Amino acid sequence: MIRNIPMVNQGPKGYCVPATMERYLRYMNIRADMYTLAMAGSTSIGGGTTLQSIIDGTSSYVRRSSRKMETIRQDIEIKDIRKYIDQGQPLMWAMYSTEAYNELADTITLKRTQTKDPKEWKSKLRQLDRDNQGLKREKSRAHICMIVGYNDETGEIAVSDSWGPTYELRWIPAEQARRVTQGTFYIIDF
Repeated sequence: MIRNIPMVNQGPKGYCVPATMERYLRYMNIRADMYTLAMAGSTSIGGGTTLQSIIDGTSSYVRRSSRKMETIRQDIEIKDIRKYIDQGQPLMWAMYSTEAYNELADTITLKRTQTKDPKEWKSKLRQLDRDNQGLKREKSRAHICMIVGYNDETGEIAVSDSWGPTYELRWIPAEQARRVTQGTFYIIDF
């Protein structure tokens, strides 16, 4: 689990990409400002960042800090996430933040804190997973957030959103995350 990522609240502006990018850059000790990043990505009020524009602009900025930004195209697998998280590299995750996804992430996160026995939690999680097979991709709900951890034993990933402290850490089974992924991640290499 990566715990020391600064929170940047995107607020009601819909600046998920600029806010998430600022969080990542600040974590890597690279100065950043959500509003400057929003201009670079032609972000409009209410969202609508041109993702490739902000990635291109940020990539050249990151190179000046002797680092590089990488695009990873693959599905969500704990074994793949592990290699980045264990090196201290969060993944910026392009996904679809649907209402059903958020309800499930909130429910799992709450129930996870209420269950102390790992075996009992694993059983409850399997039931929640079976009960929530309806997650699907909704293109109008495109979003970017960060994967900041994983749990090998339960198959969960830890997700951090730029919606303020309440959303700084939520959990979702990798199986469910695969249902809402866009199949693209971004990392900044050390």
